[in-house]
Amino acid sequence: MALHTACRLALIAFATAALRGVLDDSEFQATLMFAIKCGVAFFVTGLITGELTRRLLEDMVLTKIRNVIDENTPRDSNKQLGVDS
Repeated sequence: MALHTACRLALIAFATAALRGVLDDSEFQATLMFAIKCGVAFFVTGLITGELTRRLLEDMVLTKIRNVIDENTPRDSNKQLGVDS
């Protein structure tokens, strides 16, 4: 998930920076270097964001699974069997 997020963000940043440079009639080399730097910066940001998101989702799913298991687990086996102590 982190790698997918990073790649998407990097491509969007690169394309946006390159298009901005073309529309501003900037020098090719300067535009390309700026677009690459933006792509790298957003790739790193995407990796961090994607990894945090993955960990958060895993924690949420594990918590939900534990809650469902706890709800379905009998508290006292004697009460379930109808046996009085």
